[in-house]
Amino acid sequence: MTRRIGGRILVASTLMLLAAALCTGQENIPGQKQLPLLQDGFLFVPGTWTSYSILDKAKNETYTMKFSALAKETIKGKPYSWLEIEIEMKDTPPVVTSILAEETSQGPGRIEKAIVQVRGMSPFNVPRKYLEGQDQAVGEFKPAHIVRKLENRKIALAGKTIDVLAVEAENDKGEKLTAQVSLQILPITVYQADTAELKMTALDFGGGARTKIEGTPLPFALWIIEQVADALTKKK
Repeated sequence: MTRRIGGRILVASTLMLLAAALCTGQENIPGQKQLPLLQDGFLFVPGTWTSYSILDKAKNETYTMKFSALAKETIKGKPYSWLEIEIEMKDTPPVVTSILAEETSQGPGRIEKAIVQVRGMSPFNVPRKYLEGQDQAVGEFKPAHIVRKLENRKIALAGKTIDVLAVEAENDKGEKLTAQVSLQILPITVYQADTAELKMTALDFGGGARTKIEGTPLPFALWIIEQVADALTKKK
């Protein structure tokens, strides 16, 4: 009996640490690396989406990402939009991150709310402290400005012909990237981007996007308790 109780305590403690880690670093939430965006290139058009294949160069791993723009809201007289990032990685459940971000000329700005859901689990609200500053764990975008325009051309994407413009850009840290952009691919308008960290290429795009969050989001503390309770039930 003592061994069983001790085992349950160990499981509970481990799960609580894992759950806490989920919101304390970008590497713990799949797909929460800084995404390359171009200033003046983000279009907050509700229902638009683009799916991407992304190569993580450091890990030499490829995963898919679907980025969508959803409903709009007004907060204190300022325009906000719900944005959603769905990540699918090999051998792990898909993860959806839904973000309510301020609309700015440079793309998503201040984040008012964020919800995360791992498939098979309840969704949870990300605590305010993890939405900004040094502890920010979701929705950290890295806008870059175009420094050189190269060439225009037409390409085929998912059975559709689109116009793309090749550009060179850099962010406020001086980090450089090359990209191909198209105003037909929303909301990010990026067809392809190549940085020191990753390479992303559009797979498909369209409209009619809806949230993939299912159920009512729990406060983070209650979400931890739910995961611990579920784990203890399975260990019986």
